[in-house]
Amino acid sequence: MRELMAAPAPITIFLLPGLEGTGRLFARFQAEADGSLDLVPVAYPPDRELSYAALEERLRPLFPQDRPFALLGESFSGPLALRLAARGPPGLVAVVLATTFVRRPAAAPIAALRPLAPAFFRLPLPRHVVRLLLAGFDAPAALVEDVRAAVATVRGSVMAARAAEALRVDASEALRQCPVPVLILSGKEDRLVRRSSPREMKALRPDAEVHLFDAPHLVLQRCPRESMVRVREFVLRKARERMGEASPPRDALRSADLV
Repeated sequence: MRELMAAPAPITIFLLPGLEGTGRLFARFQAEADGSLDLVPVAYPPDRELSYAALEERLRPLFPQDRPFALLGESFSGPLALRLAARGPPGLVAVVLATTFVRRPAAAPIAALRPLAPAFFRLPLPRHVVRLLLAGFDAPAALVEDVRAAVATVRGSVMAARAAEALRVDASEALRQCPVPVLILSGKEDRLVRRSSPREMKALRPDAEVHLFDAPHLVLQRCPRESMVRVREFVLRKARERMGEASPPRDALRSADLV
């Protein structure tokens, strides 16, 4: 009688969110999962101004010690994912950097508006700003409203503090020294993050794999299926290379809120 072999357990990927920090905007990306990945969206406190260093300390205890996992850092969280990877946590097999940066994230005109950030984030996010900088002019109305609703749950001062953190961060060395393989996803029509950012990251990390989408800043939301295909193939391939065929335990995490 042929022995039945247990299916491989899914590889956990911690999804570190963009500037709004809620994790809610990963829903479209998560909906494309096929069970081979255990996607764990992380939410940052909506009412506390936490630096990259403070977020790093809060995230580290979430990571499993006995099974492989990966990190996906979207936009604001790209430098955070690299800082966490630099610690060499056991089981880390890959880092995915989605529409993000390691330094000087914004184009000069946007960076020049930094002094206005506290006032800007106190107001409801205008729909035309969502389309211009994040979702694209042809974005579905539902996505625009999802972005506005997520941002509305976060205190304006917290959003401004995160923007200030991103504008002064430099994670170049963390990328260069990252102990695991790196996948870079970026949108060709990104109007928020400098379009030279993927090239700069590739120069710092020549062995990184890069894929450019015909999309605006919110690549995971506008191209969820294509993004999932790229992420799934990369992470599973790197997990096999790093961990062999051993199957991790099945006690996968489901969500992670930092309170």
